[in-house]
Amino acid sequence: MTLGQGNLLYNRYRVVEILGRGGMGAVYRATDESLGVEVAVKENLFTTDDYARQFRMEAVIMAGIRHPNLPRVSDHFVIDDMGQYLVMDYIEGDDLRQRMDKKGSISEKEAIQIGSAACDALIYLHSRKPPILHRDIKLGNIKLGSNGQVYLVDFGLAKMGWAHEETMAAARAMTPGYSPPEQYGSAHTDARSDIYSLGATLYAALTGAIPEDSLMRVMDGLALTPLRNIRPEISERLAGVIEKAMETSAANRYQSAEEFKEALLGADNAEYGGVKGKAAIKSPEYVPEKRKKLVPIFWRLAGVFVLLLVVAGGAIFMNPAYQNRLQAAFFPVPSASPTVVSTLAATATVPAAAAVIVATETSVPSPTPNPTRPISTATSTATSAVTSTATSIPSPTATLLAVAQPTPQGGGMGQIAYASIVGKVAQIFLMNTDGSELRQLTNATEGACSFDWSPDGKKLIYSSPCDDKRKDYPGSSLYVLDIEKDSTSSLLFKASGDFEPAWSPDGKQIAFTSLRDGMMQIYVYRLGDQSLKRLTALANSPQAHYPAWSPDSSRIAYTVIRSGLLQIWTMSADGSNQKQLVRTGGAFSEYLPIWSPDGATLLFSETNAGLNGLSSLQRYTFKTNLVDALFASNLVSSADAHFSPDGAWIVYEGSDSKTQNIYIWHLFDGEPKRLTSSALIDFDAVWRPGGVPAK
Repeated sequence: MTLGQGNLLYNRYRVVEILGRGGMGAVYRATDESLGVEVAVKENLFTTDDYARQFRMEAVIMAGIRHPNLPRVSDHFVIDDMGQYLVMDYIEGDDLRQRMDKKGSISEKEAIQIGSAACDALIYLHSRKPPILHRDIKLGNIKLGSNGQVYLVDFGLAKMGWAHEETMAAARAMTPGYSPPEQYGSAHTDARSDIYSLGATLYAALTGAIPEDSLMRVMDGLALTPLRNIRPEISERLAGVIEKAMETSAANRYQSAEEFKEALLGADNAEYGGVKGKAAIKSPEYVPEKRKKLVPIFWRLAGVFVLLLVVAGGAIFMNPAYQNRLQAAFFPVPSASPTVVSTLAATATVPAAAAVIVATETSVPSPTPNPTRPISTATSTATSAVTSTATSIPSPTATLLAVAQPTPQGGGMGQIAYASIVGKVAQIFLMNTDGSELRQLTNATEGACSFDWSPDGKKLIYSSPCDDKRKDYPGSSLYVLDIEKDSTSSLLFKASGDFEPAWSPDGKQIAFTSLRDGMMQIYVYRLGDQSLKRLTALANSPQAHYPAWSPDSSRIAYTVIRSGLLQIWTMSADGSNQKQLVRTGGAFSEYLPIWSPDGATLLFSETNAGLNGLSSLQRYTFKTNLVDALFASNLVSSADAHFSPDGAWIVYEGSDSKTQNIYIWHLFDGEPKRLTSSALIDFDAVWRPGGVPAK
């Protein structure tokens, strides 16, 4: 359980705020009441033997570190029935990802400053006896202190480099795009592995794009996009330095952090003259802002004039309607949460366990989730939680749809629909956003699931048959349930294996997955002229499913099965411009995409073969082209998220070791809240359009 403000740990550390959360636990800013200083406290709630030993290893490694570019550990303790805790220096300032979220990609000069400072830290770590390997260098693990200092942080995957030592399971991890190929599985890693990760981090910081995953580059021949293809203004010399650090073969990279630092400093001819042999010189200090200069009197007067304009326009800016327009351009943030930006951006500082642990084998199985998506295999005949008073709805009949016409946006229902296994088939239920007033909507003989709402919140389109074991739908059809009229009708006359429907936000089209051509492909049905069109037909990628519309109905995000993995792709509404959006590779599969109401981000579920297919929720940000874990959870697995209409909440399915239930979570504040608590398998939760969740 995540700690709250004011909690006292170990009778000494008073929690001030949460700095970041991940699958293993959280990082807090706290006050050491014995010494009266601020500290950072990192917790590990995943206390199996391997993870506990790895966390203890992190404490041992960091306790002996003394370097200006590295934090210092001052305490380590265990609290029974809670977890392990690590106390270290609190570093005020943003990490590199947060800095990019605020100001965009870094400059060439900043890359040299940050990179050479990180090299200083690596030179120190790699020279220890035995050497210390960081093994998780990425944007979120480079901290830019408010004092201009650069820090390499988070040693959760660090390893002491004894030649004979086997890496423990909890440390066999990687971050797609940032980790070298030898870090996948149980291959040998050394100092050159950290060099690759630092090079990939500088690449991402300069371009705003995650580089192609190293394992995909090795196994599938995927080429690294040249840095200057994205940022042509970057010098050829610096681009070459970074790309050399990212060679897939360790032998072709820089062989030491000293060599990498020398190359970085030599890349800036203007400041360092391109002189070689400078590895021992002091790294340039990172300067987050330009140094102030004396301001001529003319500009001072101009500044006063601008200030008067700002004051005069203050009344306009403070107008709620104007603020709403500004907010609509970004991710919607409730005004009641003053710490939204810092809390949300800090989530990247702690990697989610389900998003970083990979299989020890280099072969990658093809994890194809059941479209009905119940993760737990537990079954129960208990129906006490379902106390429906609704009139029984007859089983679907194969009749032409008469009620599915374009529907307007709107509605005002604060409700959530979800599917639950009752006996051996799934049915759809409706509840308020606080879990109250539960009622059963369908009573289909062969089950009902895989559904979506019409934009006005008055109709549901779903798939049937639908049981708890079916992995595909060769005989399924799509049906439309009119909630107000309590009537059900089929969308298409022929049962052709249609499922996973998605109603376009403009109400004019329904995208869905179908097996009518013998493999999963995405089709779109236009309600106006009742025409049907296949959208996907990818070479060497025969299967595509899980369609999701963008808020303006112009694009569709979907999942492609390719190279044995699930990948997130996007295309235009007419099927053109098909391209891969998220590139993680390795043992990771991404599926079930969903757009935020403002179109700024895309949530998706991610599975990891090394964790037996367990899922975590990830977020892709279009502005930065970066992926990060959405939030931490004590659950074993979290998947299939959907946004509330106001964009401030999500509803998702979460599993512990025994059951699978529906949860909601405010994106900017508070803890996840469980809405269902039966012994049934609950899944496929979708927010009814127009609603606002109960507080």
